[in-house]
Amino acid sequence: MDTQQTVTSKTGVRKIGKPVSPELPKVKDPNMNLRDRLNDILLMEKQLLSNYQTAINEMINDDLRQLLIDNRNRLQGLQTRYFEELFNLGEYWSDLASPAQIADSTDVFTNYKSQLPLKQ
Repeated sequence: MDTQQTVTSKTGVRKIGKPVSPELPKVKDPNMNLRDRLNDILLMEKQLLSNYQTAINEMINDDLRQLLIDNRNRLQGLQTRYFEELFNLGEYWSDLASPAQIADSTDVFTNYKSQLPLKQ
């Protein structure tokens, strides 16, 4: 994966991502382009992953459950590849979290962990 960049938006928010690829059109027209196709596939993959997880949760037969788990794992890999492709095309950007924001989130979720009924 190419190196990502850090930019500051007009409002001062620092973001991580990549510049929009020249492969993508500057202006959206009615035609399906690469971005549209990848976003459509990514949406389908997300829906399939959700459905697989529900089926796994409700599967009684261990052999069938394992088959579904294996298929879900392969599907997760595909979903990740499509997301990374869109990221590499400059379609996705994310706000950068400060070390303090990361520490706050870690603290919140660590405290949630203590509320779970099964402790590991």
